[in-house]
Order: sequence, then structure tokens, then C-alpha cells
Amino acid sequence: MKILNKTLLITTLVLFVIGAHAQKHKHGKNTHEHKGTNTNPYIHKGSPTVDILYDGYVKPIEGKTFLPGAQPDGARKAASTIALVRTKDMIMVTDPGMTAKGDWDNVIHTMKNLGVKKEDVTHIFISHHHPDHNTRLGVFPNATIVDFWATYKNDDWKDHPDKFEISKGVKVIKTPGHTHEDASLLVNTKEGLYLLTHMWWNDQFGPKVDPLAQDQAALDKNRAEWIHEVDWIVPGHGKMFKNPKKIQKTKAEREVLKASNTWIKRFNQGDVDYCVSAYTKNASMTAKPFGTFIGRAKIDKFWRPFVKKGASFLVYRNTIVKQINPTTVHLSSDWSMNVGEGIITKEEWVKEKDGIWRLNDDHFEVLKQYKQ
Repeated sequence: MKILNKTLLITTLVLFVIGAHAQKHKHGKNTHEHKGTNTNPYIHKGSPTVDILYDGYVKPIEGKTFLPGAQPDGARKAASTIALVRTKDMIMVTDPGMTAKGDWDNVIHTMKNLGVKKEDVTHIFISHHHPDHNTRLGVFPNATIVDFWATYKNDDWKDHPDKFEISKGVKVIKTPGHTHEDASLLVNTKEGLYLLTHMWWNDQFGPKVDPLAQDQAALDKNRAEWIHEVDWIVPGHGKMFKNPKKIQKTKAEREVLKASNTWIKRFNQGDVDYCVSAYTKNASMTAKPFGTFIGRAKIDKFWRPFVKKGASFLVYRNTIVKQINPTTVHLSSDWSMNVGEGIITKEEWVKEKDGIWRLNDDHFEVLKQYKQ
């Protein structure tokens, strides 16, 4: 009996150790943990992570027309690249679409090996509405669906703006071109900035001319905006790859981009006090066609009623930063918000004696005002 009890004890300990090992998973310096039994929710610790669940592809079939709709009997092999994105408060599957026969079971198995059950998934991101990217939406019963302009859960349809931060470090950005409804996902991780996108189909930045593009000019513009900004690219139908075209920014340029993003965030929160304090004491702001405003007091009189009337959802696109010297950086950009759009010809940011970057010279123009 003592031998039997000892055997049972050893077996129990072995099973416990095996179970504990299966419940914790490493991704770089981050730990993902499943506490207790399989009925308990998944817990993510650390910064956002990206794991590829399935490498997509598009392959022609001999004797069949490659382009959809070109011929009634056209055919091709197509599967979407599927990824798992995790943050402290979000578990997202991206583009859960077509796979080869039997491969979907492997996708779910890979998720389980990473500690995630179908029920754990909180969000699904779809880059666009082509069926090869969303045939498996119904697999995840608790997920909120996210696309280029809204989130969807049960009967709740909630609109969201461009550069919508769905979780800290994860943004949905509009990148039309392949379709008018295309969006991409930016994920800021310890390994760098990831771009999950259909702007490119494969790891060769191809095809250069998208044969299905609804707007090739818009696609080219969006590609140009992001191709030098991200460290990793996850294409719509190919393997993830490290971006060889990334341009490294100086420390000053990175600091100014961070200061600018904070200004935009505070503006969208209606925090006029912060926005005005982000100018130097004697700053100059020229806002065409409204005039020039010198000093914080006059800049405040411009921004405060503007924000009070409901101006928000400010977004910068095609932003360029250039270091002039270690304490001066110039920024230019396109901008849009809910009341209009225009261009920033120059924001001059200077690093003051307290070590804080502030706007010293601000030149922007309103090109279009929207009717309210």
C-alpha cells in the first residue's frame, strides 16, 4: 500500500509539473500564463506581442484565370496570413480567413500551444472585406470584430476614427487602395514596430502594381507613408519579414515624434491647457487663413473656442521630421479632424533648458472645412 501511495504521489507531482509547464509560455522577455484549469481566462504579461499562426499565399492554377471575375471559370489557390496579437487587455486574431484543407485545425492547435483558447479571443481584426480574409469570423464566440471604421459586437456597431488605439500599443490605421475599405494594424512591441497589412501581398513588397487594386494611387501613397517607418511587415498572403527599408531616426527626431503624438492625444481629449503649455512662452503660430498669433495667451484664445465647439479626432498622416541641430527639429504633415483638413508646412520644436520639447514656430493651413 505504501508503494502504491508513493507511486500515486509521484504521478500526481509529474502531472502537476507538466500541467504547470503547459500553462506558461515565453515570448522574448514576456510571459503568457493560463491560470488553473482550461476554464480560466488567459493572462498576458508584458508588452504587446505578435505571433504568426499561419503563412498565407496566393497561387495560380494552371489553365485557370488568375484574376477573380475575369472569366466565369477562373480559379486560384488563396489563403490569408493569420496572426495572434496580445496585450495586457486584448487577445486578437487577425484575418481569420481561408486556409488549405485541414490547416485550420493546425491554426487552432498553434493557438492552444501558445496558451490561448477560442473563447479567450477578445478581438478579431480584418484588413478588408474580401472573403479569403474573414471566412472564420464565427469561430471566436466572444470576440469584437474590428475593421477600418468600426467595431462590432452582438448588435453594437461603434464607429472609430483613423489611427484608433484599440489597446495600448495597437492601432488601426486606414490604408485604402487594394479596396476602399482596407485597414492595417500597427503593433508596438519590444522587438520593434509591426505592420500587419494587405498593402503588400508577400515578403518581396509585391506585387508592385496590385492587379485587384480599386485605387492604385491611394495604395502607392499609403505604402510610401509607412514603408520607412516600421521594423516588421506581416503581408496579407505571405511570411512575416524584417523591413530592410526602415529609416532610422535620430534621438531628437524620435523625441519630437513622441511629443507631437502626446500633443495630438491631449488635443483629442479636449485638454487645451496642456496643448497651450506645449508652446514656448513667446511662440508664433500662423494658421491660414485665420492669421498669426504670438505668445501663449493669444494661441490659447485661438485653440480654446475651437476645441469648445467640438473640434477633435485630429490625425497626422505622411509626417516628416528633420533634425536641424540637437535642440531643434522641424515637422511637416498632412492633418485631418472632424471639422476639416489641411497641411502643416512647419512645426519647429525646440528643446528648452528644462529638457522638454516645445513648439516654437507653428505654421499650418486649412484646405477644407467640413459642414457641421
